[in-house]
Amino acid sequence: MWFAPEHLQNLLSNLILSLLVLITTYILIRFLSYIIGRLLQNSKAEGDEQPAEKRIITEGFIHSARVLLQTLLLYGGYFIAAIIVLDIFDFRIISAAQLKLFGIKAIQIIGVAAGAKLIINLAQLIVRQFFDRHKQEHKGAIFIEIHRTETLKNLLLSVITYVVFFIAFIMILQIFNVNTSAILASAGILGLAVGFGAQNLVKDVISGFFILFEKQFDVGDYVVIDQVEGTVEEIGLRTCKIRHWTGQLSIIPNGEITRVTNYNRGPMLAVVMVGIAYEEDIDQAIEVLRQECEVAFEEVEAIVDMPQVQGVTEVDDASVNIRVVAFSSPPGAYWSVERELRRRFKKALDSAGIQAPYPRRVLYQRYGENAKGE
Repeated sequence: MWFAPEHLQNLLSNLILSLLVLITTYILIRFLSYIIGRLLQNSKAEGDEQPAEKRIITEGFIHSARVLLQTLLLYGGYFIAAIIVLDIFDFRIISAAQLKLFGIKAIQIIGVAAGAKLIINLAQLIVRQFFDRHKQEHKGAIFIEIHRTETLKNLLLSVITYVVFFIAFIMILQIFNVNTSAILASAGILGLAVGFGAQNLVKDVISGFFILFEKQFDVGDYVVIDQVEGTVEEIGLRTCKIRHWTGQLSIIPNGEITRVTNYNRGPMLAVVMVGIAYEEDIDQAIEVLRQECEVAFEEVEAIVDMPQVQGVTEVDDASVNIRVVAFSSPPGAYWSVERELRRRFKKALDSAGIQAPYPRRVLYQRYGENAKGE
């Protein structure tokens, strides 16, 4: 009977024992939570001026670990207390062996997650230090080089994060005795099917990676890509954006880029053709151009070497053409050098009285027989 003295006494003792278990669990949870909070506090040690991104164990990782451990302690502690209370009242929903196995798996999962996070932090630290050292060694690098370096760094950081988390996910599935081989095989088949359907996308992404890695061109370069000419505005993993000098924006998939002409790789050669009339003295014109080249070399900063007057390179229908070449820097400045040299040559030739060429037409008039007799 439920109301028998022996049964009531047994029930009362079980209730008292259960209450003691709950109180003890509460005290232990509070005490251990306090210990965890003290051990994993966010405050920095005195004199630690090291930036957060240069530490393997960052403040964010410490905060996440503290919250995770305190949450697991709270729910795990009360779950174990509930199991003990039910066992006191002879309600067995889980055996001691099963509880032990569950605890081991929980510890393994926490270890895998924490290890994955530490590996990611370590790899990111190595990548950041590598690119920071590269930045220090190239302090004079232009903005384009810095932008390309930042793009590669962010790409590597993303790849490292996704790969490590994927491996950690597979390891967690193996802890629960899930057949990961079948999952990987299915994922491979699915990836193959998607690859066939999106092969152009994959081709664009792979091509974009090699464009960045091989430094084929950078943001700000003036390029000609498959008859599209302009300044590179953006380099993405899938497309590149080229701005024409008249304002049009061309978006080119990376997989379709087969030939690139880059006008920003090293000093460029400015070429100017100067035409003079047939009646003019060629040697005098060459000497005037040579003198003006010396003046331009002293006054135009973009000219890095003495311009060379190569002489007559073409005899046209109405002119004698003289070619002048000059190396210019920085890359892309040779257009302005060509314009400046043309302006200077025109003024110098005008001052020397050397005429510019102009079309000429010679007319022959034939008289008839009556005209000859007269």
